[in-house]
Amino acid sequence: MKDIVLSITASLLVLGITLTPFAIAQPVQAAPLIEGKDHPILLQRMTVTASPLPG
Repeated sequence: MKDIVLSITASLLVLGITLTPFAIAQPVQAAPLIEGKDHPILLQRMTVTASPLPG
């Protein structure tokens, strides 16, 4: 019975250590909006991937 309790305790400790960085992380802030001529413009960074065009 002691082995089961120690195993569960160790598992919970490892799980807590693993999830701690996610709990501490700050939430992502919303990207700012600026008023465009016809519609609002969302200012946010994007990752763009490109591939060569077929020749």
